[in-house]
Amino acid sequence: MQNESAAPPLEPAPVAATTADPAPFAPASAPEGTMAPNAVFPAQGMGGPARPDHYPLWPAQPYRVAPQWPRPAVAAPRRPRPRPLRPLELAIAVGVVVLVDVAAWSDGRPAAGGFGLALFFFGLPLLLFLAARSWRGSARLGIIAGLLGLVVTRCALAPTVGAVVSGLALLVAFGLALRARRPFVPEVVASAFAGVAKLPSRIEAVAAGVRGLAARTRLGKVSVLPVLVPAGLVALFLGVFALANPVVARGLEAAWDALARIVAFPSAVRVVFWAIALTGGLALLRPACRLARGGERATASGEASATSLSVAQNALVGLNVLFFAYNALDATYLWSGSPPAGMRTQEYAHQGAFWLTLALLMLTAVLGVMFRGALAHDARARTSRRLAYAWMGQGLVLALGTYRRIAIHIAKSGLSDLRIVGILGTSLVVCGVILVALKLRGHKTLTWLLRRQLDALALTVVLYAVAPTHLVSAKVNVARVLGGEYRPILHAFRQSHETESSAALLPLLEHPDARVRQGVAALLDDERDRLRALADERTTWRERDVASGRALAALDGASARIARARGGADRAEARRVLLEISRAANEDRSFEEMLAIPAAHGVRSRSDFVQ
Repeated sequence: MQNESAAPPLEPAPVAATTADPAPFAPASAPEGTMAPNAVFPAQGMGGPARPDHYPLWPAQPYRVAPQWPRPAVAAPRRPRPRPLRPLELAIAVGVVVLVDVAAWSDGRPAAGGFGLALFFFGLPLLLFLAARSWRGSARLGIIAGLLGLVVTRCALAPTVGAVVSGLALLVAFGLALRARRPFVPEVVASAFAGVAKLPSRIEAVAAGVRGLAARTRLGKVSVLPVLVPAGLVALFLGVFALANPVVARGLEAAWDALARIVAFPSAVRVVFWAIALTGGLALLRPACRLARGGERATASGEASATSLSVAQNALVGLNVLFFAYNALDATYLWSGSPPAGMRTQEYAHQGAFWLTLALLMLTAVLGVMFRGALAHDARARTSRRLAYAWMGQGLVLALGTYRRIAIHIAKSGLSDLRIVGILGTSLVVCGVILVALKLRGHKTLTWLLRRQLDALALTVVLYAVAPTHLVSAKVNVARVLGGEYRPILHAFRQSHETESSAALLPLLEHPDARVRQGVAALLDDERDRLRALADERTTWRERDVASGRALAALDGASARIARARGGADRAEARRVLLEISRAANEDRSFEEMLAIPAAHGVRSRSDFVQ
């Protein structure tokens, strides 16, 4: 049944003319048998201008013309507001400020020392762990936590700049590893820079969290926010009035002094210190995670061009021949112990370790770039890949020659911090060569290789920063000097001024040569004076460390031995004689020439030099 109240159907409008009627198409003045211009497509009927020779087909706009509806205004996209900090996060942010203040502020100034830095690097990861909404356990997180433990131990023993920088970098990595299972070094660096850019939003999140907490917090039946905001406004305008009227200023100053005698207010520098600590804590509490996307396994698609195949094969043939010739040269002169005529083994090996390490580094770079594309999987490049494996094998032989050169330097003149760096650097490059082989065998991408190499570099740097390299070197050198060698004495000048290794030189006070005893006693006297000055400056526990206290106690306990060994000789003269002896020994002078060097305190006979 039809609805009687429905509106009647619309009737079509009457048509003025049909196509059978030629009148609308041709004006009366048109010649017979012709048609007026634009008769088929009259301009006015199509919405165009009306002219005398245009006759509309329709009296109005045709229904096919799209209506001009007004377009709605498109609002600009708004920046998403940061999520307010939770009450727990706010409490931990305050805890970060308190931790930094306790660990690094003393006597009105920033004062970071061994125990204070150890407390900082131990407490901050715990706070970051508590602040995380959820965390993902992984082997990488455990390794980073273990490295932070080594940094804490190193800071408590004897802090160094490298240990502190490594600890700060590990804190960033730790905050990221709590939220991602595999943050590599590039992601950690990118997240650190992104965190700096995100600091304004983090501060906004703090303000939003404080506002929300104040709105929910009540004192009895009164909310805190209606109390804090008016009090802040009153204080603000009171300060303006104090600037405008001296009477108000004097009254406000008197009230502030009276309140300061009751309540201890922090200085402006300390407030700025708190602000910096809070800003850094916010960047760690909510890190900006910038994780790289994409797989690490190379796709076996595409074919290598004929040019790339030729370049790779020819280059690898030439490089294998070159490395084989150099390794044969080392086998003839280095490994056999028979240097060329007129040259000592030490001269042949001199400066070779650094440049050979650089050659190995270049090897990893060339292979990583060369086999980043189709050469890694194209069946026609099988010969090139075999040549690459052969080249890497020769690179490992070259690395053995580098180790041999470092061992020659250590055997001649002793162990030093720089030579430990050489051992670690060569080992790092060897690790890079092995990673290139694994990349080529497992069809991995260049990104996979760079991530692992940077991880290995970061791990090596941290291990070097926390290792007691000076102490290890001093113990090795002291044993050799007591065994009758003079060349390792050259490193005593540096190792006597390192807190961790100065006390290890005390056995040299019993050396048979009086000149060695005098020189070492002068070095230890200088170090004892330096440690005493540091102990007087470090008035609080946070500035002290284990090594400084133990070294000073050991040197004070051996003061009588030091005075007896020096025998009243001038310190500067005793150091000069010791340096001259060590240089003469490393220049391979004869024993007679070394004995001709006089002692610092009037000892002239040869029997006085050596007991």
